[in-house]
Amino acid sequence: MKRQTPWRLVLFTAVGLLAALHATAGPDAGSEANRVHYTEIVCNDVAEHIAALEQVHGLSFGPPMADLGLAQVAKAPDGRLIGVRAPLAEHETPIIRTYVEVADIAGAVEKAAAAGAVIAYPPTQQGDTGTWAIYILGDLQFGLWQRPSGL
Repeated sequence: MKRQTPWRLVLFTAVGLLAALHATAGPDAGSEANRVHYTEIVCNDVAEHIAALEQVHGLSFGPPMADLGLAQVAKAPDGRLIGVRAPLAEHETPIIRTYVEVADIAGAVEKAAAAGAVIAYPPTQQGDTGTWAIYILGDLQFGLWQRPSGL
């Protein structure tokens, strides 16, 4: 039996927690704002994690997307996107980052900063996929995502 790596355990735990969070969310769970839009998995062995996600969750990943840091992306049955990519820089470490949809990304970033968060990336338009931002609070990273107008 193959020994499970710590990152594989973290990956499966995070995916499970995200599914449970979405399933138990309040009345806004189905609305555009405050739902999980994108889960970004940054890892050193992209092929290994994609194979596991395909096998365990029945996902199907597409080719690398330039707009998403060459992440290979799958669409979950509920519409959420899951991307797996390698680190983009030597200082980037493996992480699972969840991007929550917001209606007003600039306002959400301001509120995060007012709550004491460090804004790691301000609102940044990402091709045709939307606008994203990342903030850090304590030792955790959070992503925000705003869909383009009309989508």
